[in-house]
Amino acid sequence: MNQTVAVVMGGPSAEYDVSIHSGREVLRNINKTDRTVRCIVINKQREMYYADIQNDTIPSEEDLSIPNRSSLLKGPFTLSNAQEVWNDCDVVFLAMHGTFGEDGIIQGYLESIGMPYTGSGVYGSAVAMNKVTSKFLYLQYGLSVPPYLLYGAQYPENTVDVIAEKIGFPCFIKCPQSGSSKLMGRAADREELIVMIDDFISCSPELLVEQMVTGPEFTCGVLEDKNGNLTALPPIEIRPKATFFDYTAKYTDGASEEIVPAPQPEALLERIREVSIKAHVLLGCSGISRTDMIYNDDKLFVLETNTLPGLTATSLIPKSFSAMGGTFPQFIDLIIEQALTKKPLTCV
Repeated sequence: MNQTVAVVMGGPSAEYDVSIHSGREVLRNINKTDRTVRCIVINKQREMYYADIQNDTIPSEEDLSIPNRSSLLKGPFTLSNAQEVWNDCDVVFLAMHGTFGEDGIIQGYLESIGMPYTGSGVYGSAVAMNKVTSKFLYLQYGLSVPPYLLYGAQYPENTVDVIAEKIGFPCFIKCPQSGSSKLMGRAADREELIVMIDDFISCSPELLVEQMVTGPEFTCGVLEDKNGNLTALPPIEIRPKATFFDYTAKYTDGASEEIVPAPQPEALLERIREVSIKAHVLLGCSGISRTDMIYNDDKLFVLETNTLPGLTATSLIPKSFSAMGGTFPQFIDLIIEQALTKKPLTCV
């Protein structure tokens, strides 16, 4: 039976380019046997373009990055007038990141048109995307997080002087709903902190200021199968060649050393796997997640959980799945199979 899978990428977030790279990798690796693969690009104006992929012809990066100039992609369509885009689709593979793609918005849209999709639902996506809300839940369920304060109009008590005293330097400043290390930075002193606050406060009404915790950094994916069973993938140890694992270190080939399986005692690896599964469950994630953490003073400090991890050529989840002996096409198949098992909530 032929199945139509729509691979959706792009969106109006700061992670547009990362999403385009993820989407193209999925298009390159998805098993096309007995499948029609539809490429859907959402541009930064939230307009939609699409094309059915024929004979393994993959759209160029330029086609995907600037869809309005593509002779391959049809469009634009608005979100409210996109019946043609979704016609005959059986399931959506989300290759989106950041605002609109990973925060529950596109998930709510797909729920409203009755379209199954990969990854977490509206709640799990929104909660995991918000670094402040997720911290509250981590702490409530006994997980450790780096010491932090919130800065903004709603927190007048947390002045720069208070941050300097209680958090100290160096520290990290983050917009709570940004991913891929976008809209974040490391302040070495009070002056850099002030500059970064001025830069970021226009992007978010509140900023998260975290104490820098030093130690080995790890990330661990969790994969859910069609029966609801959770498997923690082999943990990866990340050794950035820069000061920290920033956007460049994440997406530039050779900018960091990513070792899988992590060369650590099995007892520590098991703790990393347990923390990742616990984070996946308590945040209400589904399908796939990836939790980042730092090991210090015999504690695992959770940094964040990603509900739609990157799937570029340098991304971590494909490397971890490969370390288990799996292939990228197999990984995609598993994610799609799980998405097709999700049932909408109903009241009787």
